[in-house]
Parts: sequence; C-alpha cells; structure tokens
Amino acid sequence: MEAEQPDYQEVVDQALQLVYSQHHRLMTQLNPAALTSLTLDQLRSGPLGQDLTRLAELAKGQRRENKEDVLTAIESVLQVLFWPIAADDYTVPRSFWDTDLGRMLALAKYRAYEPAELVSIGTAAQQLGVTRPTIYRWMDDRTLNYVRDDMSGRTFVVRRDIDHLKRVAADLAAQE
Repeated sequence: MEAEQPDYQEVVDQALQLVYSQHHRLMTQLNPAALTSLTLDQLRSGPLGQDLTRLAELAKGQRRENKEDVLTAIESVLQVLFWPIAADDYTVPRSFWDTDLGRMLALAKYRAYEPAELVSIGTAAQQLGVTRPTIYRWMDDRTLNYVRDDMSGRTFVVRRDIDHLKRVAADLAAQE
C-alpha cells in the first residue's frame, strides 16, 4: 500500500496567506490607502505562488527541473519567509524543516540532486576532519548546503560544498 501524498495545495495556500497577512500588517503601517485586497487565486498566480506550486509538483515527483532552478526557487521562498527587515542575512530555524511546508521544500530539494551528489553527515565530518556538531553548525550557518530525505529521515550534505571546503583548507595549508 502506497503512502498517501500530503495535500500540498493546502500547504501552499497556508504559506501564501501567512506572507499576505504579514504584508497586510506592514502596508497598514506604511500607507493603508495603498493596500489592495488580493484573492487566494491572485496570490497563487504571483511569483511566490508559482514558485510554491512548482516546488509542490517537484516534491510529489510530478515534475523535474534543473537543479539550480529548484534551488533558486527554494532560496526565494526561504528569504520571503525568514529574512527580517533591516537584517543583513536570515536564518532558517531547524524546526521549520519539521513543518509541512519545510518537508515539502526539503523533498523538492532532495529530488533535485542525484544520489552521488550527497554525502552522509558522518562521512562529511570524516572527510573534513571535524566533528558532527561542527557539520551541523556549518549547516545552520549555510557554510554547507544540506538536503533532508523526508522518506528516510536522513540528512545529507552536498558533496560539492565538502570538496570546496577541502580545497580552501588545502590552499590555507599551502600558504603557511
């Protein structure tokens, strides 16, 4: 018996409504006269709605796209959700990935990578000569990109980032 697919349309709609309510709150403070009401269909047809819909299709396996396009769409969604006003950067709380939206984005991201492009956290730590907590810290501060496989519950680090850090370390050692 196959596992039932989550209702990603509901997840997408909830995310759009959350962002819209924040926008509404901010616009009320800036210039209430400039505020126009948008329907859910209008929100769905906007850039954020289109990105979320594409990512839902990717998560369901109904669509394939170039990995860079998938990563760009995910980055755009995360920035809208988590980049505070007047901040230089943003942080995605680890707990976000346990929400329906976080799981949807994680699955879309996971499906964008080939298995050979991903490395387990333990292997990443071993290859970089650091501890697992250091790998988690680098994942949190976005030094290392990572992907969660919601099906197995495992987290993988992107091999390209490990190779990059190894080159940086080798270059620094060569300079000494």
